[in-house]
Amino acid sequence: MRQEHVLTIVWSAAYQPAWDATPEAYVEGGVVGWSRSRRLARAEDASAGFKAFVGVQHYDPSRWHVAGEPRAVFFVSFFQGGRTLALRTFPTMDVALAELRRVHAGLATPLNGPAARD
Repeated sequence: MRQEHVLTIVWSAAYQPAWDATPEAYVEGGVVGWSRSRRLARAEDASAGFKAFVGVQHYDPSRWHVAGEPRAVFFVSFFQGGRTLALRTFPTMDVALAELRRVHAGLATPLNGPAARD
């Protein structure tokens, strides 16, 4: 029997679809503070032991004595089986969600295929 892998995304009330191309709007709108992050969604596929958090982060390099301008970006943190897989940042929400779906598809696909050989 083939197991269906479905990624469910639950959005926070803080999520503003109109700001998908401008993470800075979350800072300007007071949703995320300077040098802080805010989760905007939780994605999960329990059948694959997969979850991810989607959010927005403001980063000020001067806080870490690093050169660069303060900026806001979207992020996705990926987990499977209780282990952290990665934390990645993205310029727009569309790019972040595309990566979320790509990573999920890559993790779920082998579970539907033939068993691995030793």
